[in-house]
Amino acid sequence: MTRPIVLCIGDNKMSAYVYQAIRHLGVTHVIREDGPSEEKPDSFRGWVRQLYVRYATPFMRWTSRARIQELKRRHPLRDEPIPMHHVLKVTSLNHARTKMWLDRLMPELLVFHETGPIEPDVLNRIDCPILTIRPSMAAGQLEAYWAFRAKPDVCEVRIEQWSDRGWSVLDRAVLYLGGTDNFATYPYLQLSTGLPLLKRQIEMMLEEDVYDRRIE
Repeated sequence: MTRPIVLCIGDNKMSAYVYQAIRHLGVTHVIREDGPSEEKPDSFRGWVRQLYVRYATPFMRWTSRARIQELKRRHPLRDEPIPMHHVLKVTSLNHARTKMWLDRLMPELLVFHETGPIEPDVLNRIDCPILTIRPSMAAGQLEAYWAFRAKPDVCEVRIEQWSDRGWSVLDRAVLYLGGTDNFATYPYLQLSTGLPLLKRQIEMMLEEDVYDRRIE
């Protein structure tokens, strides 16, 4: 019997790749919040970096079409949209409506991708394992910016699990940025490397039949 898995996402088109990668493992529903709202930089330099990423990415995506296709074939990454009948919309994952849906769905596993900050007391009320992919796309793209500036060009992707002590790293992999990689290619590089790690963690939980949210 397939175990119910719920995927919680923000308004980010890359989350469709996550859904398509793990849906066969038992994803029954997707809870999508309206946000998250964009983080406000706390310095002038931060504003400049954020504006640069925002406005340079569309041009970089156009000039990097070949590299993006290469990365999409590596996993492979499937870009079919999430079926709307699987999607439950909420204003925020911190709101009571989300808890209502989780109480009804009774998932055995939650996977978060590109959501807004989740309050710890909300996470602590969820009685099943919670996994996420880190860093966020926005943070990762800025990390990539500094990796381009410093040698060697190295970032990483992590699979983390929530516990009473916060987020703990279950698995990680180094991202080696190629000479043509940029802000537009980073999300595909992250997912082509990170999704196999996520699938492996879910498959281990399914095989061992272990669903203990608390990490001892």
